[in-house]
Amino acid sequence: MSLRIPQVERAYTASRYGQLHYRIARPIGASTRPTLVCFHQSPKSGWDYEPIMAGLAQDRIVLAPDTPGYGGSDAPPAPTTIEDYARIMMEFVDGLQVAGTIPVGPIDVFGYHTGSVICTQLGRAFPDRVRRLTLLGLAAYDTEERARRLAVIDRFPVPQADGSNIVALWALVESLNDPRIDVEWRQLSFAECLRSGSRLPWGFMAVYAYDFLGNLAQLTQPTLILCPEDDLWDNTRAVVPIIPNGRLLEFPGVAHGFFKLDGEQVVGELRGFLNEDLA
Repeated sequence: MSLRIPQVERAYTASRYGQLHYRIARPIGASTRPTLVCFHQSPKSGWDYEPIMAGLAQDRIVLAPDTPGYGGSDAPPAPTTIEDYARIMMEFVDGLQVAGTIPVGPIDVFGYHTGSVICTQLGRAFPDRVRRLTLLGLAAYDTEERARRLAVIDRFPVPQADGSNIVALWALVESLNDPRIDVEWRQLSFAECLRSGSRLPWGFMAVYAYDFLGNLAQLTQPTLILCPEDDLWDNTRAVVPIIPNGRLLEFPGVAHGFFKLDGEQVVGELRGFLNEDLA
C-alpha cells in the first residue's frame, strides 16, 4: 500500500485589503494538533513553505498565507506596519475558524525573516491564542541601526524602464541562495520576488520601523529559533539570549532554499518542538 501524502492546496479569502491568498495542507485523517500558520520572508510568498507543508501536516492543518501586497494577496494602499500585518493575519485565522476550515482554538506560528517579526507581534498581541512560536532568522536591531536601514530603504531594486532592476535583484538573491540549490528552484524563487513590483521594500520598511528587540524580550511562549547560515546568521545568534523561553537550533553551512534541501530535518525538528507537550 502506498503512503498517502497530504496535498498542498491554494485558496483565497477576504481581508480588509481585498483578497488574501493562502496555501493549506490538511492531514489525511483527523487534525489532532493545533493549526500551524506559516509566515514568509520579504519579498516572497507562502510558496517558500511548499516543500515542508505536507511533512508538517501529518496530524495538523498547516496554513501559509501571502502577506498583503506579496504573492497573490491584494495590497494595502500604502506601506503599513507589522502591527497591521499581525491584525490582518489573526483576522484571517478567525475567518477560517468561524467557517470551520480549521479547528477553533490556539494556534502555533512559524515565521521566516519578516515572518518571524509578524509571529512575534502575534505572540505579544494575542498571548492566549498563540501557543508556540518558531522563528527563522531574527532581523532585530537597535533603534540607531533600524533608523539607518530605513534611511537607505531605496537600495532595494524596484521596477525600471530598462529592466536593470531585474538584473540587480537577481544578483542580490543569488548572493543569498544556498549554493546546493538547483537552477529551477532559483528561477521559481526569483519569480516570487518579482511579483511585488514597486512594493518590494514595504515588508522591510515595516520590519525596520518595529521594535523587534523589545518585543522579543517580552515573549512568554516557548520559542524555537532556527538559525541557518544565511544573511541573519550572526545577528540571530546574538539576539537569542534576550528571548525568555528561547531555544536555538543552528543549521551551519546552509542558506536560502534549505527547506527544499533539508526539509526532512526541518520537519522533524519542528514537529518535535510543537508536539513535545502534547503527548
